[in-house]
Amino acid sequence: MGNPVPIRIFVDSAVREETEPWLRTGLVHGVTTNPTLLRRAGLGVDDLAEVARWASGDGEREVCFQLWGDSAQEQYAAAMQIREQAPSATIKIPVTPTGAQVITRLHEQQVPVLMTAVYAAKQVAVASALGVRYLAPYFNRMQVAGRDALSEIQAMTRAVPQDGTGPLVMAASVKSAQQVMALVGAGVRVFTLPPAVIADLFDDELTTRAVVDFEADMQAVLG
Repeated sequence: MGNPVPIRIFVDSAVREETEPWLRTGLVHGVTTNPTLLRRAGLGVDDLAEVARWASGDGEREVCFQLWGDSAQEQYAAAMQIREQAPSATIKIPVTPTGAQVITRLHEQQVPVLMTAVYAAKQVAVASALGVRYLAPYFNRMQVAGRDALSEIQAMTRAVPQDGTGPLVMAASVKSAQQVMALVGAGVRVFTLPPAVIADLFDDELTTRAVVDFEADMQAVLG
């Protein structure tokens, strides 16, 4: 087994104005969206190409879009529609038997897949068997539903190596930097975070005070 991959952070948003400041930091590996985020941003299917353009930085970052449809045929057609607008997109697919059929077809075409709506450790077996790139457990939603989210996700990271040779657990529905650090302790290496949580990772009053003091001292040195 190799070494764990470095921590990867995705921005979970479809709003360009709140996403781009974090893309400019160089911190972010990519951007994730879902139908709810697109609706909140006032975007539709015809906007995916433009979202992919600014979010990917012309291919430098990974961008994830979720498919739609009730049948395997409808979902596969949606995946092809996404890839037509965003040829390098990672396709998000819920962990269902229908989704599994679509994942198998996409795997044959070497299309990267993020298995989403994951709520149970046992579902990591499905993700690994299907050869997906990521699986996304919903940490906070699991907690709200009364499940031991941290234990479930830790079981996932133990079941498959988090070194890039198997599916990477991408923690989603994360609401604070404190939750991020708890998940790092559970073996998670990939996160999709709303902009406010990324800001929370930087925020510390002692850091803020030190920066102000250093700047004041430097201004005195400069005379």
